[in-house]
Amino acid sequence: MNLDGLTLAVLTRELSDQLVTGQIQRLLQIDKTTIVLKVNTHQGNKDLVITAGNLPACYLSHGITDLPKEPTALCMFLRKHLEGARITAIKQLNGDRILRINADKLALDGSLISNRIYIELMGKYSNCIFVQDGQILEALIHVTPLMNRERSIAPKLTYELPPNSERGSLFEFNNEEIGELLHNFGQGTVAETIRRIFNGFGPALLKEVCYDAGVTEKTEFTSLTAEQITSIATALINLKETINDAKQLYEYENANHKKFYSPVPLTYLLAQGGQLTATYDSISQPLEVSVVKQGGINTTTRELERTLEQAIKKEELRHSKIETELNDSSKADEYKAFGDLLMINAYRDTQYEPNITLDNILVNPVEPITISLVPELTVVENAQNYYKLYTKLKNRKQSGLYQLEQSSRRIDYLQSVLYSLTIADSKETVQEIYNECEQAGLLKKSKKPVSYKAPKHNFMHFQIDGGEIFIGRNNQQNEYLTHRFAKPDDMWFHTLQVQGSHVILRTQGGEPTDEMLTLAARYAAYFSRARESSKVAVDYTPVKFIKKPPASPLGFVIYTNQKTAVIDPKEPVLNKETNFYE
Repeated sequence: MNLDGLTLAVLTRELSDQLVTGQIQRLLQIDKTTIVLKVNTHQGNKDLVITAGNLPACYLSHGITDLPKEPTALCMFLRKHLEGARITAIKQLNGDRILRINADKLALDGSLISNRIYIELMGKYSNCIFVQDGQILEALIHVTPLMNRERSIAPKLTYELPPNSERGSLFEFNNEEIGELLHNFGQGTVAETIRRIFNGFGPALLKEVCYDAGVTEKTEFTSLTAEQITSIATALINLKETINDAKQLYEYENANHKKFYSPVPLTYLLAQGGQLTATYDSISQPLEVSVVKQGGINTTTRELERTLEQAIKKEELRHSKIETELNDSSKADEYKAFGDLLMINAYRDTQYEPNITLDNILVNPVEPITISLVPELTVVENAQNYYKLYTKLKNRKQSGLYQLEQSSRRIDYLQSVLYSLTIADSKETVQEIYNECEQAGLLKKSKKPVSYKAPKHNFMHFQIDGGEIFIGRNNQQNEYLTHRFAKPDDMWFHTLQVQGSHVILRTQGGEPTDEMLTLAARYAAYFSRARESSKVAVDYTPVKFIKKPPASPLGFVIYTNQKTAVIDPKEPVLNKETNFYE
């Protein structure tokens, strides 16, 4: 979701109203191109998110809980200069997509240090630059002369505004001056004239101005009458006044289902058959939704998800290589037969010949067979060479089958961890998965200790009519739930050959009814990777028949005496009348 300069003016006013006079209490770096400023204001604590990555944006967040465990070197450096600073102003520069945050800090000697944070939201050239006394302290993205000849961004360089940022803002001119600018600098089409004079016009607002003035964007400006130019000036003045009072953001959708965002109503789009799909009370709200939905910020969860996907891809490649080697090992018996035939004909003198044709007396009827030789070796030496190949392939087949089984088990384990991450709904649950990945060697172990101890009974609990159902959120919870918490007579459920949670059914005495077994099986199907499928196979058996093989990964079990139910997944729903889940 990209904002033009005029929409950014509304966002600037929104940020200024809520953050000015606030103090920066904490600075956090979420990923390489995203930081969060925790600001203490008279309205409470606010989180200002600044990201210059694939989806550049600046907005007030409802709070990011998925934070990295250890700060980066850049984060520590910026904390030294910005933490404790008070925001004195937030301004938009020249109506362009550039925000400047003034953050003044009192030094130990009583002097005032003026910090400036320049947020440039310009597509692939977006950046966040930290400046002190006109000199760049740091930037989220460094730009070398090889990357951009016109403008370099690096520490200790003098900060300069981006090229083509010297055009004026629509809000800097009064009504008479807007009309005079159009008369004096009109050249090219209407769209080119407006964009040459004023910053901040995106396609949607430009079309709205032309529609309001009764002209088209591609009309040559020199062909316009004085009345038409006056109409354009009036339309620009009306737009300026409307944006000055705007606080909301409108979301439209045209006939081709393309979305448009604007701080003012788009009458031209409604006239073309478009429709208003949503209205937001602030600019920050849809920005946050868009960034989170499209994965614009690489949070800890997203980085962990990417690590797991790469590990699965790597293991699948290894699995395919092992299968290829096993297919090659099928030639072992053939190599042994070659060796036997050569030893039977050891008396022959075939040195320096590339092959030899013999009668294959090992098959009935006897058939001639041609065997490739190493020319430098004798018949006996070639036979010994084939015996070595036979032994090598035989050993490879034995170890290959074991490695293939271990590889399949590891792929299942990695996919189960990835599934656990998709249903993680709290910081504690994500931390448990993170710790599991560290123990499995997927992540480098952190030197910083965890600030809290994860509770053992953190699994899901559902009270049903006649019993209880317990469901693990990740492999650590599955391990504890099945092998420590569950009783021998409890029923254990898991989807067949599909990654999912361990489900335990505990009755209040006696055997579980068919209704209870069906409900637990449906929950097991829902809390698995087959959630969106139908007719999912679920195995269930008493916990006393569950065994864990030695040295097996977390959550891996083997079981016997199972029964299989083919059933549709069902999400747990609380019946408010009975207070039981159904």
